[in-house]
Amino acid sequence: MIVKRIQNNLSLQDGTVRFLVIWDTKLENSAAITPHLHEDVEEVYYVIEGTGRMTIGDEEKNVAAGDVIYVPARKIHTLIQSGVKPLRFITVSIDLSEAARRGAAPTYVA
Repeated sequence: MIVKRIQNNLSLQDGTVRFLVIWDTKLENSAAITPHLHEDVEEVYYVIEGTGRMTIGDEEKNVAAGDVIYVPARKIHTLIQSGVKPLRFITVSIDLSEAARRGAAPTYVA
């Protein structure tokens, strides 16, 4: 069993196999997550508070507290804070690589 505070992150270093990371992130003042993609990683964002603008590939949508966003592997994505309140969200990343399916320790590249 692995139990940690979310502020300390849970990741491969803790002995997980396909579960790469969980983050609790807060963006303020129009801050953004730099556009990026992950080759063999799916992500789910869960918006806890605030509002923002999520872009995945060519799609853009406004997001708000209570929204869950799925990001497929190999899709460029970014999230920008857009409201008065800070945008707080949880990100969960899952490894889809062949190595993970075999139980080998995968490599996470952002």
